Amino acid sequence: MISKRKKMLLAKNVNLNKIISKRYITTGIPFDNNAKTTDNYNNDTINNDNNTPSTNNDSGSFASKYIHWTPSNITSGMLRLDLYKIPSYIGHCSSRINRLYNEDRYSFSLLKYASNYKRAVTNTKNSPTFLNINIFDGHGGSNVSTWLSKHLHEKLVQTIPNKKTFYSILKQYCLKYPHSDYWLNIYENREAYYKRFIRTCSTKKEDVLYNGSRMIFDKFGNIIDKTSLLSDLDRLRIFQTYLEVDLKDCIVYENCGSTASSIFLTPYAEYEQYTKPSSLDDNNSSNNNNNNNNVDDFNNDFLLTSQSLMKLCVVQVGDCKVILCDKHGVAHSLTQIHHANSPRETARLNSSKLSITDSFGETRFLDMFANTRSFGDSKGKEMGLSCEPDIYSYLIGNTSKLPHQEKSKLQFGGDECFICMVTDGVTDLMDDQEIIDLITSTVNMRGLKKATPQLVCEEVIKYISAISGKDADNATCLVYRLSNWGNWPVIDRTGALREEKLLNTNQAELRE
Repeated sequence: MISKRKKMLLAKNVNLNKIISKRYITTGIPFDNNAKTTDNYNNDTINNDNNTPSTNNDSGSFASKYIHWTPSNITSGMLRLDLYKIPSYIGHCSSRINRLYNEDRYSFSLLKYASNYKRAVTNTKNSPTFLNINIFDGHGGSNVSTWLSKHLHEKLVQTIPNKKTFYSILKQYCLKYPHSDYWLNIYENREAYYKRFIRTCSTKKEDVLYNGSRMIFDKFGNIIDKTSLLSDLDRLRIFQTYLEVDLKDCIVYENCGSTASSIFLTPYAEYEQYTKPSSLDDNNSSNNNNNNNNVDDFNNDFLLTSQSLMKLCVVQVGDCKVILCDKHGVAHSLTQIHHANSPRETARLNSSKLSITDSFGETRFLDMFANTRSFGDSKGKEMGLSCEPDIYSYLIGNTSKLPHQEKSKLQFGGDECFICMVTDGVTDLMDDQEIIDLITSTVNMRGLKKATPQLVCEEVIKYISAISGKDADNATCLVYRLSNWGNWPVIDRTGALREEKLLNTNQAELRE
């Protein structure tokens, strides 16, 4: 039966989808891309019109905010799901806390692009599909963080990695900053730079993959090579995109910038995602041939119901954190932050004389920047404040297809529970294990049905709001559920510490 109100609207040719979208408000991106979202905790308004439904280009690469899922209890057909509206699998919450504006942003998307030199770059039909989650912490305004949340994932799929193009970008930095020894040194030693950071990617976290046995064998005897999770094409795409985006689109902002942390997740066995969706029958075959590079041709069940190992790539610029919860409920930081007091960053910038400690004990680069890597912030570019990313790769996920003796070769033991991404507004007040324990204890107390990733994100932000001071920074929390969600031990390692912080905050408020 059609209601009277619906009949009236249909008679007036009113778009019902617009009415529905206005009623649907979440803590993150609303259904209507042109709408605005009201923060649940501070009544501040955030522009979140940052994702068009999909982006395609001539190369066949693709970016979309939708996935296609076939539940096990459905024999035919397929669900089209918005990545921003899957609270049982992806949670997101952001708040300005005690600041006037919220400069944090984030984005979710499904990407498809060639990741192997043996594949033609112009044909990505058989290329893997990646789940991409980004978190951005803006400073000096939200211009850069907003632009990145709208366009960075699009630029990644549009980029065609090329060594000559990459060197050309480095040369443009030298021309842009002719008095910069930092960029001149990189360009003059570009071959060594390429070999160190792109061909071999010798970051410390990446080196961990080489410790112990290199090879893992599944129960069928197939070899899994831990050291081949990323090709140099993958790394070159990221470096080339980040440096080009910063040079052409972000450097125009002198006093505004943003950090960025990203994850890219795809099955290790890529054939899992090449299953043709059951809803596509022979009648649609002509359609599919004409649009064979569309992400709709892929069944993305692996994002929600993966029963195999996953390749996780983490890209870091700045001080947002990416934290992994293993099957024992232990927190593992997947990144290293880029602060002026970091010995590694001091060596990179030769900045012992350029870093100054302020009256609060915080070390700042050029007496202005808390981070030594960011997008934008053109005033610091000449001295080396760049957006060169750190790239880490890990092998995580379901170990049901691995023999027991092979599980110990995985870096975190396999069967990890979830990935959490937070801005420094959270990590300034909580350490990694506290964040993980707050999430796991919330699920333990409320149960798996109620305590979704969306709910636990909101709980983290509520806790930060409760213990934050008058000058506390914006806080954002994202949680992506892995296959072992909820199967951690019932242990709260930091419960007493979190309670003490709450009590101290309440006592301080009473004294005031």
